[in-house]
Amino acid sequence: MNITLKEETLGQRIRAQRVRIGMTQEELAEILYLKKSTISYYENDKKEMKASSLSELARALHTTPDYLLGFEEKKDPFEKEALSLLQSITDEKVRTMLLAQIKAVSTI
Repeated sequence: MNITLKEETLGQRIRAQRVRIGMTQEELAEILYLKKSTISYYENDKKEMKASSLSELARALHTTPDYLLGFEEKKDPFEKEALSLLQSITDEKVRTMLLAQIKAVSTI
């Protein structure tokens, strides 16, 4: 079952990333030496966060401060890897062939 969470505010992005990596509020609080209620306040946008805390939080959630602040979209890890691999291919013929294969498979 896939759950889609809103990612419009800092708190919503914190919650979405925490859920995405399968972490509970309790686990995140333990990693950051905080109370579970503090994590809940952050996720519900009821408490401001210091810049230094944001960096630690991003590290604990395996993401970047830019994502948490809304400056970048969270990409699917598979999509990110596939794009990186495709961009590393410099031979134009090989790139064209791969693109044709991807198009063929995507219609299945």
